[in-house]
Parts: sequence; C-alpha cells; structure tokens
Amino acid sequence: MKHDLVCQLRLALKTSNVIGIASDHGGHELKEYLTKRLREAGAKVIDFGNHQLDPNDDYPSFVVPVAHAVAADRVGRGVAICGSGVGACIVANKVPGVRACLIHDHFSAHQGVEDDDLNMICLGLVVGHALAWELLMTFLTAEFSGKERHRRRLGKVMELENRSSRNVISPPNNTGDVGPPDDPTASPRIFYVRHGETEWTFTGQHTGLTDIPLTALGEDEVREWGQRLVNIPFDHVLTSPRQRARRTCELVGLCNDAETEADLAEWDYGDYEGMRSVDIRKEQPGWNVFRDGCPDGESPEEIAARADRLIARLRTMQGNIALFSHGQFGGVLAARWLGLSVVEAQHFTPSTASLSILSNNPHHPDVPVIELWNALPHGVSRSAPAPHPHHHMSMRQSAFQRWENEGGNTSGVKPNERP
Repeated sequence: MKHDLVCQLRLALKTSNVIGIASDHGGHELKEYLTKRLREAGAKVIDFGNHQLDPNDDYPSFVVPVAHAVAADRVGRGVAICGSGVGACIVANKVPGVRACLIHDHFSAHQGVEDDDLNMICLGLVVGHALAWELLMTFLTAEFSGKERHRRRLGKVMELENRSSRNVISPPNNTGDVGPPDDPTASPRIFYVRHGETEWTFTGQHTGLTDIPLTALGEDEVREWGQRLVNIPFDHVLTSPRQRARRTCELVGLCNDAETEADLAEWDYGDYEGMRSVDIRKEQPGWNVFRDGCPDGESPEEIAARADRLIARLRTMQGNIALFSHGQFGGVLAARWLGLSVVEAQHFTPSTASLSILSNNPHHPDVPVIELWNALPHGVSRSAPAPHPHHHMSMRQSAFQRWENEGGNTSGVKPNERP
C-alpha cells in the first residue's frame, strides 16, 4: 500500500502544480519533515514559513499567505499545519476560493478532493509524522471527479461565498496575492488611503504644504476603515508628513508601525496654494495642474520623478503596504504605477477617506494593475455630505467645486448650467 502511494505520488508530481506549505511553531517540525519528503519525491515546494522555530509566532501569519496563493492558482494545492490543525483550517477558509479541511483519515483525504474539490489540507500533531505523510500523499494524488452533482453543490457553496464577501475588503482576492517578506512568490500589494475631509477639501481649495487638520466629519469617515482593515497583516506602513494623513493613519490604527515618507506629500501648489481651480482659471484659462503644474511649486515632471522614486522603493518590498497620502498625488501615483504620463492622472481622482489598491496581475507578474479604486468605507456616502455650519453652498455647488479641484474638466459646461 505504502509503495503504491509513493509511486502514485511520483507520477502525479511529474505534471502537478507547485505545492505550498506553511505552519506555526506548533507544526514546525512536521512541516520540515513533510517538506523534505515532498522534495525527495520530486515535488516543487514553496515553504511559506515560519522558517525557524518561534514559540511566539501566530498561525495566520503563515497560513493566510499560502491560502491566498492557492486561491490565486499560484500553487496547485496547499498544506497548513498547527498544533491541532483547527486554527489553520479556520483561517484558511476565510480566504475566498479556498476549500480547506482538517484531515485525520485516508477516506476523507481522497473523498474531499473527489467530491468537494478540496484544495488545501490541514494537519495537526495528533496524526504523527508517518500518518501525516500518508494522508498528504492520498490528498495530492486524488482528483476532483467533476460529476454534475458535485459541480452543482460547489456552485452553491461559491454563490454563498460570493454573497458573503461582496462588501468585504479581504487581504487579497483572485486578482492578487500577499505573503510574508520571505515569500518568494509575493509582489507588493499597495493599499492607498487618501486622508479624510479637511475644511479646504470641502471648499475646494488646493492644499499642498499647508498643514491643516481633519474636520470632525473627516475623522468619522476614516474610523470605519480601521474596522475593515484590522485583519489585514501589513508588512509596511508609510504616511505623508502632513497631519491630515498622519491623523488618518492613526484613526485607522496603524500609526504605531508607520514610517513618515516625504515623497507621499501632496503636490506643492506654490503660488496656487489655498486657491480654487475655478479662481485660477479666471487668470489662467484652461489651467490643468496635471499638464501645467504650479508657478513656484512643482511641475508635472518633478512630481513624476517623486512618484517614480517612491514606486522604485515600493518595488523592493513584498507583502501588504499601507500608504496614507493625498488626492492629486494619489492620481499621479496610480498613473505612474501603470506607466502613464502625469497628465493621465486627471482620470484617477480618489475621494477623501477612500481606499485604492495597486498590485500586479498574478498571471502576468510584470503587468501592473489597479485592483481597486476609490472604495469608500461602509456607511459613508459622497452623494450626501453632512452640512457644515460655515458653508452655505448647495450640494451641487460643493460637488462642482470638488470636481474642478480634483482636476475635472468643466470647459464643456455652459455658463447657465453652472451652479
């Protein structure tokens, strides 16, 4: 029996995808044993860690990355190990696209694949090294039957999963992957958070070097992101030096690990600091900051160089990166991430307290993508801003001024249509 399983495994591994494996301290010894046996059998294995025994580590730190790799088809099947296997199983199944199960017997090891398309096996120390190896071989050599009744049942499972995750920001979805710093398959996944509202963003005034605080509404806007991003393990947190960005980082709950990054500052508006676009265009008809820059401030070429410098640094990092910054610099960063000119940044205008994600296509790692753009925290609506006692403009006037301030083109609007 054992000889037959080894032969089947060797045959399967000739054509199978990569196997991902991970464990915390409780499963470290078993992980090392199984990894060695797999490689001896001819498997290509990616070890997602932990790579050394650390009694204080946490299983989600290692199981989550391998689960994401399974969901994104970057590894064929996954193996997760902890002391009992229960915790590893729980956290793996939180990742959309993963079907993980704690396995103790041979029947479940192959039937779970044949009927339920199991793609991740979870093991605990109760099974012992020899049995764990046999269960793993059974799991890896089994194949999904593809029978209609099993596809139908899986479809119902996936529909439930989709309904549950539509309004949830999770560490990755099927367009990206994350991993610990030593994950050899990982590429940076950048969570770009624009700061909450200030008095000047409400009135449409360009706010570059002026260090203005958030309004009460602005603080309320960003607190929601703290609840939604709390379960994402961030490997790096960078923030603009301006207090509106630093306060946003603090309210989200990431300030303890934050590093101030000067390149994340907003566009230096020079002589146009504190002015509105509509007023600037009275003196400079057709002015567009992304094309024309600002006198005694930054030019498009200068801000492009700053964004490129930041991107070059981000490309040396791995895993999840949180950035706290500003509106127009965010548009420039998105454009330069895609290799576009600065003038194209006028098409990327993040709202206050919005989240955007920049990453790479998992099937074409050299292709940068915008995975998510301008997502607002749950319960915040930009269509109905809260009234400010010191501003008596209509909602339409406010929206119009915000659009112009963010670089929107209003040249085609007739004068009698303007608020």
